[in-house]
Amino acid sequence: MTVEKDQETEVSGGMRNRILSSIKLSSLKFSSQIALRLISTIVLTRLLAPEVYGVFAIVLLYRYLLEMFSDLGLRSVVLTKEGETDDTFLQTVWTVSVLRGLLILVMTGVIALVIAWLQTRGNLAADSAYAAPALPWAIAALGGVTLLEGFQTTNRFVYERKMQFGFITLNAIVANVVGLIVTIAIAWWLRSVWALVIGAYFQALTLMIMGFVVFKGAHMRWSLDRPSLGVVIDRGKWIVGHSVLTALAQAADRIVLGLVMNSAMFGYYFIARQIVDIGLTFLNTVHAQMGLQVFRHIVEAEPTAFRSNYYKYRLLFDGLAGLGAGGMFLLAQTLVDLVFDDRYTDVGPMVELLVFSLLPVGALVLREAYSAERKFRQMTILSLVSTITLWVGLLIAVWFDNVSGALLIIALHRIPEAAILWWLAGQRNWLVPWRETLVLMFFGIGAGLGWAILQIWKVFA
Repeated sequence: MTVEKDQETEVSGGMRNRILSSIKLSSLKFSSQIALRLISTIVLTRLLAPEVYGVFAIVLLYRYLLEMFSDLGLRSVVLTKEGETDDTFLQTVWTVSVLRGLLILVMTGVIALVIAWLQTRGNLAADSAYAAPALPWAIAALGGVTLLEGFQTTNRFVYERKMQFGFITLNAIVANVVGLIVTIAIAWWLRSVWALVIGAYFQALTLMIMGFVVFKGAHMRWSLDRPSLGVVIDRGKWIVGHSVLTALAQAADRIVLGLVMNSAMFGYYFIARQIVDIGLTFLNTVHAQMGLQVFRHIVEAEPTAFRSNYYKYRLLFDGLAGLGAGGMFLLAQTLVDLVFDDRYTDVGPMVELLVFSLLPVGALVLREAYSAERKFRQMTILSLVSTITLWVGLLIAVWFDNVSGALLIIALHRIPEAAILWWLAGQRNWLVPWRETLVLMFFGIGAGLGWAILQIWKVFA
């Protein structure tokens, strides 16, 4: 009885305090991101045309694909390493990070040359973002941002491992502020995609410099220690597969829609995704900071204790995701009309469909239980399911020229992955079926609150 009681209170004491501290810091980081994104949206959408966002979305697409295709999961490797993380190991991880940044810089240059060649041959639709003269050079330039990020100290992962998130939060907030100030200043001057590119450079440079100042620990220097490199490669090979599939899923919308939409419509979609991603970013930030550490502590517990701790942890995600999705579904168009000028009114209907991507978030946190057990093969299979679902659904929707259908596919493509996690959880007696429906209850509450706010707004507007 005493043993079971101890297991049921595994996430207590010091761990509970660290979780609460992480939530507070994540909330602070999120609040700053919301404020900065609101300022960015209000200012930049008045300085930059929708077509500029369409071009920048393509730039970010190729950077993202290259980052994910070369992702060895260095953060996960450090967080899940048994025992202490010695200096040689951290230096080897840093060296691999720098080499990866160099590789991405070279590949962005190659992609830029290919796109420039296709432009000169007239192989790209004249009204698409791919035809923009600045596109290839912006892609090449943004590769340098990834190189700067590769030089960031790996001591930051040690702070995450110990759930010491204070400096991590400070670092992110300062870098975001610097990036926004530079972006607005350059946008005021150039009114082009280069404002967004240069802002990203300053943000990455700030992260790198501050990281070396605030994160104490191993001195970063060139090292390719064979045992340490073996750990990185042994675990990273599965993470690469998972990351490639994740990239193909996460980037499918931009790959497919970027080819079939004109640059203005694609710009609307990019803005709509940014709005919805505010909620996703917060939830993913909270989970990314502490999820792996939490599941490392509870995954060995017997099923009753695991269920208790898991659903307590998950309640935050179901609650915020459901309330956010329900509220935004009712308020999207009003908020878009309030924040943006008339050029961006088509963003509203897109947001109304994309908010449904919040609903599976709670169910998907269970993935981290298998990551904590270092079952990266299973995670790769789950990513394959989501990738196939999204690509097949998107291609069918585009074939029938159904934009709304494509947006719903984008929003709900992870439901099959969640269903598999439910099945796996049932096999280990981790599943409580009625708890899986809570997110729908929260969605209803959020929709009700959204409707009430909308009625009040109509009276006083």
